[in-house]
Amino acid sequence: MRFTLRSALFATLPALALALASTAWGQAAAPSAGANQQPAVNPGTPAPDCRIHVNYDRNAELVGYAALPDGKAPCIPFTATYQLVPGNYAGADFYAEEFTDAKIRERWATCRENPACADPARKGAQGFTAYEPRRTGSVQPEGRIDPDGAVDLRAVRRPGFFARAPFSEPIAAAEPRTTTVEFTVPRDSYERLHLKLTDSIHLRGWYMEGSGIDDGAGGKRRALVILNNGGGSELTATDDPAHDGISRDAQGRYVVDASDNGAGEQPGMRHWRGFLQALNAAGFDVLVTDRRGNGISGGRNGFNTAEQARDMFRELEQLETGEGLRLLTPAGELLEGRAAAGRLLAGQKAREIPVVIGGYSRGSYATAWAMQQNFVADCDRDQPDAACKPPRGWTNIRGAILYGPNSGGLGWRPAGHDMIEAALRVERNTTYYPDSEVYAGIAKWPGLLIIKGTWDYVEGLEGSLTAWRRAPEPKEIAVFRGPHVLNTQNADNMRFAGERMVAFATAAVLGRKQVEGAHAPADLRALVLSSPDHWELTTAPSN
Repeated sequence: MRFTLRSALFATLPALALALASTAWGQAAAPSAGANQQPAVNPGTPAPDCRIHVNYDRNAELVGYAALPDGKAPCIPFTATYQLVPGNYAGADFYAEEFTDAKIRERWATCRENPACADPARKGAQGFTAYEPRRTGSVQPEGRIDPDGAVDLRAVRRPGFFARAPFSEPIAAAEPRTTTVEFTVPRDSYERLHLKLTDSIHLRGWYMEGSGIDDGAGGKRRALVILNNGGGSELTATDDPAHDGISRDAQGRYVVDASDNGAGEQPGMRHWRGFLQALNAAGFDVLVTDRRGNGISGGRNGFNTAEQARDMFRELEQLETGEGLRLLTPAGELLEGRAAAGRLLAGQKAREIPVVIGGYSRGSYATAWAMQQNFVADCDRDQPDAACKPPRGWTNIRGAILYGPNSGGLGWRPAGHDMIEAALRVERNTTYYPDSEVYAGIAKWPGLLIIKGTWDYVEGLEGSLTAWRRAPEPKEIAVFRGPHVLNTQNADNMRFAGERMVAFATAAVLGRKQVEGAHAPADLRALVLSSPDHWELTTAPSN
């Protein structure tokens, strides 16, 4: 089967948000373009001046900005703001102050006493500890492994696998530079406390060595980009370009194709692997593993993004020391422990090599938590009353790439998601969504790239722009005309996204304050209209 379990889960969340208006503010979720509904953006942000229907994955009429005042150019849609600042709000910053860990726990103490509030919150939280069936090897047996067993690393698919028809993916060019990696990490809090599992698990993926980026002075600088897959995404799952995983239902809506038609295992993954290839071809080392609980990595729970953030630091340390590390080199050598120590990282130490961290969707949450832990405070929100530790303080981490993120934290999500997150932390010992402390902490990050589709549903685009404004230079926010998911994205937009990742990572590593080719939008309208003139494949302009 395809990714129908994950799709069903995410399709449920908007209904939960509507049923679970915030206990403190009582706002409706997901404002749209109706004349009698609440405004689409906060005061001070340009009001939308047009509306347009988009197909996948919203199947709805959205607000937008007209490219030309005469209306002859298309209306460019965007996701409206879910929760507006209350008119009577007396604080300094609603989105930074009202969605901290302490505030959502305080509201949960009230919510849990009311079944109308608590029941949908608990249902949502339950979904974020659900097992996600693996898809790698479900269509083509080659590459299928037991993620929780002893794995022969030669059985893991490598970039060269994707050279064959019908894939013909550019990632295949990285085969001579790619080492298959396996790291050892502890179970997360949910698995330890609720499933009573105490053994270690293994994270598996690829380390692609680069040739170094041009340092502007005739030399090369070796640097590493760590990327984190999107929710439920699997690094080595197949993606048949002839099948986008989308079908039309009886009402004509574009929906996930739930049929088991023997095509690709995960539609859209070729675009994600394209980002890896773009960065590696530009000279960067690239590390990517399947997250715990997904794909070829072990574990049962794939949703604790704060723990996944800690995994990145563990991986860097193991690449240096070899402890808990296994490698399969391009030459076919199997190395373990001390024999694997220092073979990668361009001969540098874990705290020396310049690092940019990035991720898509759920992977962007892990990225945000890693930045919070490194630059602001290392807090364990899975445990009741756990004391925060000082930030890790790794000075070689140079910036973050957030693709399809919730960069603004819980306050910019639909009303009620704060209670889902609170229930998840309190009753299931799992941290998933970044809270407003992470959002506020962006000011301490060394650099930030946000890139997303204009009708990405995760947060209103106004929230992403506000998060970008908090960041120091180098920074960029770039948008394209498309949704959150990868399946039906325009290939030109995906090339654009990869180019922006390369440009930002280069600036961050070299200590440049400006990102080549970046534009600083004056406001939300300018941001939306800056999107390239390429549309998601199921949606076309109607005017």
